[in-house]
Amino acid sequence: MKFWGQILWTLLSGPRGRRGAPQGWAFNSWKTYSSPAGLSSATGIVNHWTRVFEERGIPEARESSEYIVAHVLGAKTFQSLRPALWTKPLTPQQLECIQELCNHRLQRMPVQYILGEWDFQGLNLKMAPPVFIPRPETEELVEWVLEEVAQRPPAVRAQDGPLILEVGCGSGAIALSLLSQLPKASAAGQDSDYPP
Repeated sequence: MKFWGQILWTLLSGPRGRRGAPQGWAFNSWKTYSSPAGLSSATGIVNHWTRVFEERGIPEARESSEYIVAHVLGAKTFQSLRPALWTKPLTPQQLECIQELCNHRLQRMPVQYILGEWDFQGLNLKMAPPVFIPRPETEELVEWVLEEVAQRPPAVRAQDGPLILEVGCGSGAIALSLLSQLPKASAAGQDSDYPP
């Protein structure tokens, strides 16, 4: 497993790249896109990149462009931006950064790796290849565990919290989110690249 992780990391980190983004992501020979002249508001940029992503068959085109623009403007989501920022002209540096990040998305790099972080159960997790990105089903698993713990008899809950073992922990999303919501719990994680 460690061997395949190293191969994946080599493929993802290739010899060239800029500004800390994972380098050499697949399809480097693809054409890069830039924002059209005169288009400078956050809303206009989101609409532009949504169209480009749709034309190129990029999944979740609108969500991808909204996350990237919001990230460059210092927010988690586009909807969380102050409405005044939706129409305010962006700086040349912001436009350049958005263009670079969107070009990575055109190479089908996951948004989570482009942003370098992702929210999970109220926690902000750092994301970088080859760590697996937590899926929505993983959040459902955490909710299920929390429901199971809540259904314990009061005498059991009053004692020590549960012991959590996360096998194949990757980012540690499950253990970290459970520890944040179950203060008496303790956790251990095991990933294939680390000895027991």
